[in-house]
Amino acid sequence: MDLSVHMGPARLWQSMILPLFFLFAALLSVVIAGCAPAHLVLPVGPGKSYPGYSSLFDSVVSECRRIRTYEAMIAVRGRGTYTNFRGRVRAGLASPGSIRLEGLAPFGAPGFYLVATPSEAILWLTREGRVLTDVPAGDMLAGLTGIPFGPEDLRAVLTGCLVPDPQPMRGWRYGEWVVVELRGGAVAYLRPIEDIYRLVAGTRDGLTIEYGSYRRSIPTAVRIFSTDFGDDRQGAPSIDVRASLSQLNLNVELESGTFFLSVPADVLPMTLEDLRRAGPLRARPDPL
Repeated sequence: MDLSVHMGPARLWQSMILPLFFLFAALLSVVIAGCAPAHLVLPVGPGKSYPGYSSLFDSVVSECRRIRTYEAMIAVRGRGTYTNFRGRVRAGLASPGSIRLEGLAPFGAPGFYLVATPSEAILWLTREGRVLTDVPAGDMLAGLTGIPFGPEDLRAVLTGCLVPDPQPMRGWRYGEWVVVELRGGAVAYLRPIEDIYRLVAGTRDGLTIEYGSYRRSIPTAVRIFSTDFGDDRQGAPSIDVRASLSQLNLNVELESGTFFLSVPADVLPMTLEDLRRAGPLRARPDPL
């Protein structure tokens, strides 16, 4: 019996739309899964000694080694040692050891400024009216993100050099992969992308760095995660941060006041522990 002749228009529409909805949801899940970035599996075990590692590595990092000033817009999200966070940060970095970070808000003035030179560092939380001084810039960055990088290390990681002034010591080949051990203990993983070898990942300081999407050999996507797993993370790394980089300006002359910050006289001092609790990049719940 053809039951459709006994249904009203509304019931007939429901009988048609529900199967289509579930079919669309299934197809969408497949598309999303296919678009999701695959986890990079790094080679392990004994490789074959590769005599050409030094010249190959030097050619791969030749661009990032030349970068003395770096500007970018950074969309960052993830979890650090102290909290989950997300936000947009305008970044300016310069050699030696200078940094300016502005935590952008949806509207209004930045929520925080972090400005540092080799001689001093200042972090100003504008909405809280608090300021942190007399603390190394690396500790301030760790308080913001949980990642223990100072300005020089951050510039090296963001530009794809992995460490400041990377010096290759040994190299091994694993099929198309070339793995290079660097002075100081960091390890760089090279692999051809569109027939050009790139530094696609590295390990240092108990962290793994993965790179993706390049502009003139400079990465525009960076993931940093730890090899340790917290008890409350249910098998997830205790640190897992993803950064999407845009509006890159390399080796441009920065304004004279870039690494100077004038803080109002009425702000109150704060400690590193205060910073960790304040969490200016702390993720807010998504609206329902």
